[in-house]
Amino acid sequence: STMLDLVSVSGTISEETSAEATQLVNEITQEGVVLAQNDDNILPLSKKAKVAVIGQMAKKPRHQGAGSSLVNSIKIDSAYNTMFEEGIDVIYADGYAMTKKEKKNSPETYIADAVEAAKKADVAVLFIGLTDEFESEGFDRTHLRIPPEHVALLSAIRGVTENIVVVLAGGAVVEMPWIGETKALLNSYLGGEASGSAVTDILFGDVN
Repeated sequence: STMLDLVSVSGTISEETSAEATQLVNEITQEGVVLAQNDDNILPLSKKAKVAVIGQMAKKPRHQGAGSSLVNSIKIDSAYNTMFEEGIDVIYADGYAMTKKEKKNSPETYIADAVEAAKKADVAVLFIGLTDEFESEGFDRTHLRIPPEHVALLSAIRGVTENIVVVLAGGAVVEMPWIGETKALLNSYLGGEASGSAVTDILFGDVN
């Protein structure tokens, strides 16, 4: 009912109401994120750290389901933009392609670029999980794995640093035989339009 109160009878949303709705969505998303692992208390991260942000979902968050569940968001926050706007020292690498059609590099090139970024940082934050090609309406999943490119990316980063945080996205259960390769894991699920800023708030301890 709180969200409905923010929308006028005409269905239009004012700039002031939009800001209120965004804040409300951010708070709801923060409550929905699950901290599944935090070895050595690597979280919260220091805002003075140099952070390698790896994975296209850091810039293009998987914030909602695919198919007929798609809705038009007012504003979509990304973790990368939020960190950049907050003055965090960030180095970015794509890590993988979101879809087969978007592959501009070989998987090896994506991973090599990500490894170089991780080498230059104090901590690597990997945004991985289920893509639209791995879960959507219209087909059944035949396994519970995340994309193999994401697993290979994590393994390669683990070869150059132990300071790894995984932000997992997806709308369904996944198996995680690779969880031992990361110190921390935040399960963000499909967090809506404020998922990027909400995750950032949690990563850096602005929200517990």
